[in-house]
Amino acid sequence: MSSPLKFSSISKFSSKKDLIRLVQITDCHLGGDKNFILGGVNTYQSLSKILAKIEAKQNASLVVVTGDIACEGEPASYQLFDALMESSGMTYNWLPGNHDDFRVMNQIISKPFMKEVTLGNWVSISLISAVPGDVCGELSDTEFHQLEHLLQKYKDKFVLLFVHHPPVDIHCKWLDEHKISNSDRLGELLAQHGSVKAMFTGHVHQESVAEWYGMSVYSTPSTCFQFTSHSDTFDISELKPGYRWIDLYPNGQIETGVEHLSCDDHKADINCMGY
Repeated sequence: MSSPLKFSSISKFSSKKDLIRLVQITDCHLGGDKNFILGGVNTYQSLSKILAKIEAKQNASLVVVTGDIACEGEPASYQLFDALMESSGMTYNWLPGNHDDFRVMNQIISKPFMKEVTLGNWVSISLISAVPGDVCGELSDTEFHQLEHLLQKYKDKFVLLFVHHPPVDIHCKWLDEHKISNSDRLGELLAQHGSVKAMFTGHVHQESVAEWYGMSVYSTPSTCFQFTSHSDTFDISELKPGYRWIDLYPNGQIETGVEHLSCDDHKADINCMGY
């Protein structure tokens, strides 16, 4: 299976009118009110500005939110998120991260969790890697059975996977310990299905790309603060809040890139020792 392209010229593909644009945001870490600060950043304000930038710059068919919407799984955090997304008017889908409470999310967020979203001849599939009470990722037997069913169901479409935890090392020692523990089982399943074009993850608060079982796995910056890449221990970088755009072409090719806020009013506390 050929690897997706990351920054190739659009002129090599179909015209712009044929592409489908997605946006991924992740690791919002909203607190119980609009004044909540984490890692030196007001997470509500940073998410608000990210959404405003997406609305202004991206004509997105779908925004995918890949977990850790809340900092501590509080109902008030999901109420804030729901209000922001509803006011944006953008079509979106979400999945839980290790800081989230999936039960509470389903009760409060007005947009229900969707396992699959079809977009022309593409389909987006969301996987749940969060394990209650654990920071590390793992896919349950149920997840594997559902994924196998969906890959068979959509064998004639191009498939994207979205999940919170990466299945592969990003060469950041302390975060690599959190990767999906049974990722080899996942990789072996995906290798049987040439329709899977790429995987997009959150959790690690930084941009990365890795080749894994014949496909590209991308991680995406947080909408609040970023972790320093290639760090053995917890460390916050000076990079601003960000998001990822993903362009899908009718021939199965992909373009993707990351954008960060440029303003100076979301400076992370690089001396923060944890959260």
